Amino acid sequence: MDTQVMFERAQLLHGQGRFTEAIQELKLLLGQEPQHAAALALYGRCLIDQHQYPEGIRLIDSAISLDPYNGYYFYLKAFAFYRQNANDKAILLLNKSISIEPWRAAPYGLLAIIYIEEKKFQEALTKADEGLAIDPTDITCLNARAMALNKMKRTDDAIETMQEALSQDPDNEFTHSTFGWNLLEKGRHREAREHFREALRIDPNYENARAGLKESLKSNIPPYRWLLQYSFWVTNKGKKAGWAIPLLIYAAVRVISSTTRSNESTAMIGVVVVLAYFVFVVATWIINPVANFFLLFNKDGKYALNASEKWTAITVMGSLFLGLAVLVTAWFSGLREEFHPVYIIAFALLLMAVPLGDIRYPLAFRGNGTTSTIGMVLTGVGLLTILTAILLPEFALTVGFGFLLLFILNNWLGLFRNMRR
Repeated sequence: MDTQVMFERAQLLHGQGRFTEAIQELKLLLGQEPQHAAALALYGRCLIDQHQYPEGIRLIDSAISLDPYNGYYFYLKAFAFYRQNANDKAILLLNKSISIEPWRAAPYGLLAIIYIEEKKFQEALTKADEGLAIDPTDITCLNARAMALNKMKRTDDAIETMQEALSQDPDNEFTHSTFGWNLLEKGRHREAREHFREALRIDPNYENARAGLKESLKSNIPPYRWLLQYSFWVTNKGKKAGWAIPLLIYAAVRVISSTTRSNESTAMIGVVVVLAYFVFVVATWIINPVANFFLLFNKDGKYALNASEKWTAITVMGSLFLGLAVLVTAWFSGLREEFHPVYIIAFALLLMAVPLGDIRYPLAFRGNGTTSTIGMVLTGVGLLTILTAILLPEFALTVGFGFLLLFILNNWLGLFRNMRR
């Protein structure tokens, strides 16, 4: 059979998302012509789309060794590294691709997307514009340009670019999702929701749009909407802002508290500031699973959440509810002993809501990430505290103090882990 016909058939199958069938066709082709560079590259692309990155990169390397002056192959390899969050390697390969074939728009678009993730918004805009000078209809470049403009507060220009992208391809799920995130960042969550819904209508399995839909739905809850806008603001400040800004806020609260405490007329101001800060911190810890719990009763939200998010929402709210119920019952029963085992149980349940929000389901110590594992360990210590308060009340305070210490340590370490990202 003509290998060119086989290759075109594999391209068609790949374009339809039928990766397994495309691979079968490519295997037959390579059986006849093992040195077919384009087939090796397409085979690698199919594997990358199935998240089989090492094998996909190996096949693309084989294509490069056969045709080292094909810039598209370097672009494919860069895309594989980008999908694995290896942006530094991807940037080098994209620049190599551009140096070989500067007339391709796609590498400029992906490079612009990466620069946006690296908070280099002006560089992203420059690369997107360079790509659009080559191909004014390139969807990736149009989306990257809109995202960069949005981050640079040039909202009108960003919307105009998104509208241009939609006019080029009104049924592009990536464009609708990008438009939705841009609107969501500007606080226009109702408009954003429609674009996320449209993206999911086009591709029901598009995770970026599914995540955006969840955020837009949860933005109906004012505290969540305010914290989301705070998150966007911090993120746009750069990588270091994720830890620097919380530390600065903490330092400012300490200064205000110390300054106002010495004067009776201003003492209440310090109390209000500290209380507001405490509410803010607690909200950042648990607002996401709490908001997810309310989505369980939303006609769109319950389908947007996955099984893990549903279980997390239920366990967090269950822990909070039980903790508050025990606390209120003990107080109204006239129990006033500060370190009574009942109060230790109540506060253990309330504190457990935070690590419960980090756990991913199904439960596993491997494969769910470090944060989930730490959440499971802390929850276990919380349960041990409760059991000790019930069975060995004389040791409850010691175990409870250990749980509190681990809880505080984990939250501070979590802040410093963000420094390294």
